[in-house]
Amino acid sequence: MGTVLKKLLKLPLKLLKWGGIAILLLGIATTVVIWSSGDSHFLPGPGQPLVTDVTQLNPVAVTKVTTPRTIEDIVSALQDSQGPVSIGGGRFSQGGQVSYPDSLHLDMRQFKQVLNLDVQAKEVTVQPGITWRDLQDVIDPHDLSIRIMQTYANFTVGGSISVNAHGRYIGEGPLAHSVKALKVVLADGSLISASREQNPDVFFGVIGGYGGLGVLVEATLWLTDNSRVERQDQKMPLADYKDYFFATLRDDANLVFHNADIYPPDFTRVRAVNWLKTDKPLTVNERLIPKQDNYYWTPKLAGIVADYDSGKWLRENLIDPLVYASDKVEWRNYEASYSVMELEPQDRQDVTYALREYFVPVQEFDRFAAKMAEIFQRHQANIINVSIRHAKADPGSLLAWARTETFAFVVYYQQGTDREAMKKVKAWSREMIDAVVSVGGSYYLPYQVFADESQFLAAYPRAPEYFALKQRLDPHYRFRNSLWRQHYPGEAIRGNQQAKFAQYQRGEEQTLLTIPEWYLVFNPQEYAAFLASGQHPSEFPFLDSIDRYWTLYDRVVAMTKDRYPHNDEYLTMLQVIGVSTTVEYLVKWAYEQSIGRFSQWTASAPTPEEAVIASAHQAYSELIFDKAWYEFDFAYWIDKVWQDTDFWGENFIRKLERKLAFTLEFGFKQGYAALIGYAAAATYEPAEGLVYLSAYVPEHAQLPDKVKILYQQNDAAILSLPRWGDFSRLMPSLAAAGVRFIDISGNKRISVSVLMNGELPLEHGKLMFSLPMVATADTRQAYLWVQVEQLHALLNELAQKQIRLEHIYDF
Repeated sequence: MGTVLKKLLKLPLKLLKWGGIAILLLGIATTVVIWSSGDSHFLPGPGQPLVTDVTQLNPVAVTKVTTPRTIEDIVSALQDSQGPVSIGGGRFSQGGQVSYPDSLHLDMRQFKQVLNLDVQAKEVTVQPGITWRDLQDVIDPHDLSIRIMQTYANFTVGGSISVNAHGRYIGEGPLAHSVKALKVVLADGSLISASREQNPDVFFGVIGGYGGLGVLVEATLWLTDNSRVERQDQKMPLADYKDYFFATLRDDANLVFHNADIYPPDFTRVRAVNWLKTDKPLTVNERLIPKQDNYYWTPKLAGIVADYDSGKWLRENLIDPLVYASDKVEWRNYEASYSVMELEPQDRQDVTYALREYFVPVQEFDRFAAKMAEIFQRHQANIINVSIRHAKADPGSLLAWARTETFAFVVYYQQGTDREAMKKVKAWSREMIDAVVSVGGSYYLPYQVFADESQFLAAYPRAPEYFALKQRLDPHYRFRNSLWRQHYPGEAIRGNQQAKFAQYQRGEEQTLLTIPEWYLVFNPQEYAAFLASGQHPSEFPFLDSIDRYWTLYDRVVAMTKDRYPHNDEYLTMLQVIGVSTTVEYLVKWAYEQSIGRFSQWTASAPTPEEAVIASAHQAYSELIFDKAWYEFDFAYWIDKVWQDTDFWGENFIRKLERKLAFTLEFGFKQGYAALIGYAAAATYEPAEGLVYLSAYVPEHAQLPDKVKILYQQNDAAILSLPRWGDFSRLMPSLAAAGVRFIDISGNKRISVSVLMNGELPLEHGKLMFSLPMVATADTRQAYLWVQVEQLHALLNELAQKQIRLEHIYDF
């Protein structure tokens, strides 16, 4: 009796031991199968050209990039094309202000000649693609200096005029103060001259007009004298700064440059840095910073300040005191020739650096500074520096950011490049706009476009005048970018209208990343059809199905890498479900090739259990087309396989084995589904289950009941449709009713899959790749990349040619 008891007590330990070994072997097998599966060598075909900016956060696919060198090149490009046109220079704007989806992009960087230099009059006429640094090379030998420009000299003149830039110059302010005259090519190809006296509305519309009125092709600027400047600095409490500025700096005729750096994360101390004219001997003999200067330490120091609170302390208490300890006398042009490379990190893959800027009436300095500090600290924003500048009122620009004498708060910060990080930056950015508007100020437009309509109009009350001028000069709305997509009334459905629906916007990369996820819907359909046709589970290609999932995963990752912000949440989800599916299919394959084949060998015919199991898989495959898999009632089908079939009977071994295997599989899934359902509810915000899109809807179009019109202006409307399976079922009906799509979830491109035999005879949509179905190799799944504005044509074409639409991947 004692021996038996000892053996019984050891049994759990043995089971635990063998269970651990089994799990280890399964883990090894899973790793080997995943490692040997997929298509890691896949190279996506050449896509549309990408236009991005220095932050790498806003890559936009355009139809074509052209690089004009003459005015005639620009006129020809406009007259030989139709549709939207975007204009870019140095690409230092940070929110898509130089791009628009599927536009003709004019890259102005080779349009860079100095057309005339009048040394006596201190004027220069240039093509706008020239950088300030290249212009400095021309004017410095004549002891002339640029009157107003940004701190860094890499920007193009045209880009600076288009954003109405400013710098550290005391007694100046917006660049508009230094512009004498302009020439602009309009949408119809005509050339127009503009100045304060001639076409002043065009002059003050183009300056700070973000390329919305035409192509700037010539600019005449007022210059000033080069001079020696001496650096001085003073650290003080931020509360003392405004009085110090007005008492000491504002009216000093010898003061050339001034900025004051507010130290994070407390935002209570500031260091004022002043450069005054002097006759003292130079401490820096070079007249300009060499273009090829090697910037090694400054980006690393910026990274230390960004990455660690201790780095911020070191900067304020050690680095800056050392930097400013020595006297410095240099040429004005030297101080104005900095390169942005002194701050450029080694890469911007995981984190990037960006700017925000807020303009505050001088009397509201202290009130805004307090609001700013509270917002940054509450959101734990990673602010590296806030630089204070001063600007006098704008001379008349329609989109003037300095309506009165102004302090500028230039915010330099670090953020992640993933979607979640972008959401966090948007949250504090919107609050900062509210804060600056509340004190009668404005925010700068060259950065990420987050403002709603009320914020934009509060900060830029003359915007309606600008829009009226744009309508007159560009009646067909050719000149576009992401800023105007958000705010211009000529946009059929503006971003501001879409923003009223919290879940409208989705990342375009998700239409690709969702392809492998949806394969786990289509593969069960394939399996259900396989069983319904009378074939045995042991013959189903489970291993090929695993390989297909990871092939799709590798391909969509390759297609989205470097073209979109990193979507860590979605990729992690794909990896988790991919591993769990690999384990499931590997176990089923091993089981069906052993016990399953044995019980199959013992049976003379299919059993009733197999018919129930086939029905269960068919029901599962139908549900997951419209709902999450964990909503399926696995327990119902376990009961059914036991209740609807006899326990005893012919082919008993097969009957019992099928019952037990099915019960084990669906029982495990029932428990796992409950766990995943609970985790999903606790982790993710409740989804509306809707897709939002913008479209042109014919006046008398009959829309399906599940399609709702949420907003309409003329024939343009915002619609909501159910997600998942219903979306793919309803979209062809909309296309057949004459609906033409503008965007889906804020995106201009979408992926679509169709089922075909043989070649793909389609006029609309670009084939990304095609693969044979794992169980029926004579049918191929073809994955298409489609412009949303052409989606209606593709869907109608599929109907006409009787090609089966498999799915439209709805982000």
